[in-house]
Amino acid sequence: MTKLTRRQFGTAALALGAASLAGGRLARAADLKTFTVTEPGHSVDSLPFYVGIKKGFYEEAGLKIELVTTEGGGKHIAAVLSGDADAYIGGPEHIAFVRARGGMPLRAVVALSNRANAFLVAKTGVTIDPAASFADKIRGKKIAIGTRGGTGYSIMLYLLERDGLDPRSDVTLIEIATSAGQMAAVAAGTADVAMVSEPTIAQGIKQGVWQAPFASMPAELGLFAWTTVNLPLSLIESDPTLCKAMVDATLKSLAYVRDEPDEAKELARQEFPTLPPDDLSAILASTIANDMWQYDGAIPPEAWDKTQSIVRIAGLLKEDVPYDQVFDPRFLKG
Repeated sequence: MTKLTRRQFGTAALALGAASLAGGRLARAADLKTFTVTEPGHSVDSLPFYVGIKKGFYEEAGLKIELVTTEGGGKHIAAVLSGDADAYIGGPEHIAFVRARGGMPLRAVVALSNRANAFLVAKTGVTIDPAASFADKIRGKKIAIGTRGGTGYSIMLYLLERDGLDPRSDVTLIEIATSAGQMAAVAAGTADVAMVSEPTIAQGIKQGVWQAPFASMPAELGLFAWTTVNLPLSLIESDPTLCKAMVDATLKSLAYVRDEPDEAKELARQEFPTLPPDDLSAILASTIANDMWQYDGAIPPEAWDKTQSIVRIAGLLKEDVPYDQVFDPRFLKG
């Protein structure tokens, strides 16, 4: 019988241990359930979800997340409705839109962000009185805004109605689909004001196109159901254990970005490698300063009330949809 030296024995033991560890990882990987999540764009609003993937929180919950970015156009929701995806990240108002058309019942189960990520900036040289009311700040201005039916356009209609301004005579709304196009319009003098977010704000300031924001939608609107994780009601009813695991992992991710901001910033750099560091810093600073992320994952009824009012005024929804037909907060409980 061949005897092993101490060194050979140690080497063999290490090899056996490594094989065992690798086998354990493979076994765990085989046990994971693939869970496909779609999103309309890759956004810092959803950073907690990305952090959860990178930190392995979803794997710890038994889920292998496959994240698919569809780049807008409603494709992220269509994938869920067709059964090609298990969930989507995005605005919960689309749940109400689908319901109004008699489509598949969906529910938002955990919030990532409950603030509207949008700000108003004025062209360099345009004077805005900081002491004036919101209505007086924008009265008579040419405003570069997203296209009709989009969230930015809908928010502006809501604010105009709130403050008694006529969108046809008191302001000029210029529909421009992209933030780059809005910056170009302000630079050319076609628009006096634009509704944008970071990093476009910082980019425009650096280029001398506009000044620091004079109005914040988080401040103007308060709670607003902006970004949630949304599931088919059929999945919630058929596999509540899976849904609970996903929500718990998301809550762990939200707590992580709150409690470990330096680590979260480093993970953000990895997630957005092509974004200039200054731009990423501006986005993260704005997100934290405006209390964008909903660290407890809660979806308050007043957040839905505000969102619903905005889409109703914009004509995107013809009738009120009850809170419990859009949100299912059962998995947020212990």
